[in-house]
Amino acid sequence: MGETGHPELACGIGSWDSDVYGNHRILVRADTSDTTAPAVAAELPWRRQDPDPASVDVIVVGPSGERVRNTVTVQVTDEAGRIAFEPADGPGTYAVHYLPYAHTGKPYYPQAAYRPPTRTADPGWVHRCGLHAATGWEKLPRAEAFCYQAASAVDSFAPLGFAATADECMRLRRAHSDERFLLFGEDRAHPLGRYARLPARWARATPFAPLDVTAERGEFYAVQVGVYALQELTDIRAEARGLPFPVRCVSTGGIDARGRTFERRVSVGAGCAGALWLGVEVPEDARPGLYEGEIAVSAPGAPERVLPLRLTVGQDVVADGGAGEPWRLARLGWLDSALAQDDEPVAPFTPVEVTPVEITPVEVTPDEAADAAGGHRLTILGRTVELGPDGLPRRLLSAFTPAVTRADGPPRDLLAAPVTLDVGHRLEHGPLSLDRPGPARARWSSRAAGRDVLLHTEGELEADGFLVVRATLEATADTEVDVTLDVPVREEIARYAMGLGLTGRACPAAYDWNWDTPTRNQDAFWLGDPAAGLQLSLRDEHYARPLNTNYYREKPLRTPHSWAGDGAGGVRLRTSEGVRRLSAFSGPLALRAGESRCFEFRLLLTPFKPLDPARQLSERYFHAYVSPAEIAEYGANVANLHHATPPNPYINDPLLGADALHSYTEEAHRLGIQVKVYDTVRELTRHTPELPVLASLGDEIFAPGPGGGHAWLREHLGGDYVPGWVAPDVGDVAVVTSGDSRWHNSYVSGIERLRRVVGVDGLYLDDVAYDRTTMKRVRKVLSASGDRPPLVDLHSCNQFREPDGFASSANLYAELLPYVDRLWLGELFDYDGADGSAGGDPAYWLVEISGIPFGLMGEMLEGGGNPWRGLVFGMTARAPMTDVRPLWRAFDQLRLAEAEMTGWWATGSPPVLTGHDDVLATTWEGPGGTVTALASWAGEPVDVVLATASGPVAACAPAIEGFQPERSFAAGEAVRVEPGRGWLVRIG
Repeated sequence: MGETGHPELACGIGSWDSDVYGNHRILVRADTSDTTAPAVAAELPWRRQDPDPASVDVIVVGPSGERVRNTVTVQVTDEAGRIAFEPADGPGTYAVHYLPYAHTGKPYYPQAAYRPPTRTADPGWVHRCGLHAATGWEKLPRAEAFCYQAASAVDSFAPLGFAATADECMRLRRAHSDERFLLFGEDRAHPLGRYARLPARWARATPFAPLDVTAERGEFYAVQVGVYALQELTDIRAEARGLPFPVRCVSTGGIDARGRTFERRVSVGAGCAGALWLGVEVPEDARPGLYEGEIAVSAPGAPERVLPLRLTVGQDVVADGGAGEPWRLARLGWLDSALAQDDEPVAPFTPVEVTPVEITPVEVTPDEAADAAGGHRLTILGRTVELGPDGLPRRLLSAFTPAVTRADGPPRDLLAAPVTLDVGHRLEHGPLSLDRPGPARARWSSRAAGRDVLLHTEGELEADGFLVVRATLEATADTEVDVTLDVPVREEIARYAMGLGLTGRACPAAYDWNWDTPTRNQDAFWLGDPAAGLQLSLRDEHYARPLNTNYYREKPLRTPHSWAGDGAGGVRLRTSEGVRRLSAFSGPLALRAGESRCFEFRLLLTPFKPLDPARQLSERYFHAYVSPAEIAEYGANVANLHHATPPNPYINDPLLGADALHSYTEEAHRLGIQVKVYDTVRELTRHTPELPVLASLGDEIFAPGPGGGHAWLREHLGGDYVPGWVAPDVGDVAVVTSGDSRWHNSYVSGIERLRRVVGVDGLYLDDVAYDRTTMKRVRKVLSASGDRPPLVDLHSCNQFREPDGFASSANLYAELLPYVDRLWLGELFDYDGADGSAGGDPAYWLVEISGIPFGLMGEMLEGGGNPWRGLVFGMTARAPMTDVRPLWRAFDQLRLAEAEMTGWWATGSPPVLTGHDDVLATTWEGPGGTVTALASWAGEPVDVVLATASGPVAACAPAIEGFQPERSFAAGEAVRVEPGRGWLVRIG
């Protein structure tokens, strides 16, 4: 049998049209001496694992490449098939394709439909061959099956995808009737994955035989132990003994994405097979030679069994644990990495400064007066939080300037009054305790007691503006509570809003919303102005990150048991006397003694950082794969390398092309071009060597789901997964990952290697499946090396759609934006609003697309965007799909990157006025003079007169190809602005 894993057949790779015939075939040799035989019989020992083999067609192709129509399928089981066919091409090798399929639907999200059995044989031929009778097949001359072939190595079932027969399993059970389970040592090059049936390779092997492996010094060596359960096993454990090196079992637990240890329950059903994976950490200074140990495996109710392990350590030393060679599976060691899991700030953020604050009785409510013992002032970049004695914010201040270009302006209060949490019972608060686990984080806690209830409040503020409060309410006796959180925001601050079903717009005076998580990815609401705002999001202790984009319905939000209450919970917004009061409420809740509920709320304080208009205008992006020389000739200086390109062939594992990517990056750097690579964690390519190992971890790494999708997924992953992206041009197929798993640890380690070893300058994120903790770690590892600050872009398709749960992308990803440099919120976004939709409102542009309220600037995608409207936000389109070089040349001629930008959104007196509410103006003042971009949101042509505080001014519009003709306007002369268009003019 050897390495093939098939007892009867050799195994190899063939070449044929898999879109017609499927990915698997068995070769049979028709060498009958009777060349006039009308039919030959073949027995096909395919040993299949697909759920219903009899429902799939069998196709025979002759040596000529033509299909043999006279074919009859006599018997099909999962173990073998019996067919008869006409050797129409005479003696020779015939190919029997046994899993033919057709892909339907969109090419990037196909659905494989296996072809059902179809009668193609001529009835007369069937009768002449005796195949109409039950014994006819037995009388035919034989065609010998001699080889299994797959369409590619990644499609192959060899060596562990061929299932043992029932007789083989029975013989094994009889030989070991006193055992609960059997162990098989297996080479790391042969991962079991999700094949649940006993591999034929193991059925013919000796259980508990020693596993002999060879590792290099410095290597994280992955060891696989196969488990065949003769009876059902639950909570399987594995432990390595006897080796002088650290060994850990990655299958039974590890370190989660937040640095916490956890255990994972491993079960194997009776008659099924599973695999345990362990990693041996061989030190670089290990003495070469043989080391002997053992792997002990146990399960409740079953005696411990041992697999001897003989590890030979070689002379060579590998760097980074062997991670530079993915075939080693050494990257499995990254699953438990705590890299960048710390409380150190990352630029541009500064440490959290903590100052005690005395609160006088005048400053608190009568109910709080007796408890007032002082609070704390926490200061971060551009923002200040003052905590009251109850652990809730009593003041939130922003020092960002109205243009959002600096964080040293006069502080402005966001709140009209302190944030309150009313539980329906009067509470007496204890002292507030505060500490700093690290420079980038401060945390606090307090306790309060009232009749029949206890309230434990814990809070944290991080350097980026993330503030979270977890209030756990416990009943000490049967009681009823009614919890309301009030966040009173000054109306002059709360000019705009987004979230909970509202797209970005002017903030309404009143709004009501209730929970509907199965169809709505909504738990957060942002309100404010560009220079001061906050996002409120509501969670409880059972929160789990949902899937995003097209996959939301597969794993939606969990409704928070606390805030949603017993169905009466929701959020309301009311405006009165200059205050917009945002309130979250649970409605009446009956709690039994000892029962508790966690009311968590998060306040993201925006903007996160000052805008950097100079960087925005001087970094020119190129979104296509060409040589660095061609990019330089085009005039761009930043390359975004998408997947399915030669340097980055497979989705979300760019390290598979590390050598080509390194060469490309070095060439680009010589030409002054920065290189960013597409790499997210939302889905994973089938070409990742570790994928079968990750698949064996159940639903930890890969999101559970309906299965289906591309044929490869159906054939190798069983039925509990969510199909991901398919790139037909490079033969790539992906599966969707969970929103929160140890794969994020591996991802962070991979990004670190991309930066430090490969030399890339940053990331292009295409929607994001991870949370702010992982995003923060990514930024830290990118910032830890390289000659220049890293670049991180975030692209999102408009998720305010039914498949995505009606979530505004900016609101959905707000927690990630502190660590992002540029946004591409554009695909399927509405830029024109010609039909009266959101794009016709500049507030939508500001809040949903531009990124400015979060301290970011963006670019446009869909249809090239609207260049005139985009320019008043500092946005252009994606090159080379849209030719933006004329605008780039204008930026350079006008020296805009050296100027101070004042956007139309800034409060106060703008540098240049249009005199029309629907014609907005953004101005740059610098060495190139005063330059103003105009854009109209009016529904008809508008004549405006440009003016400064001193009166009307003259203007000159330079010629910009595809954008505007050359034109001069005298002081006081009307400037005609067409609907949806505008001008870029020099004033004076």
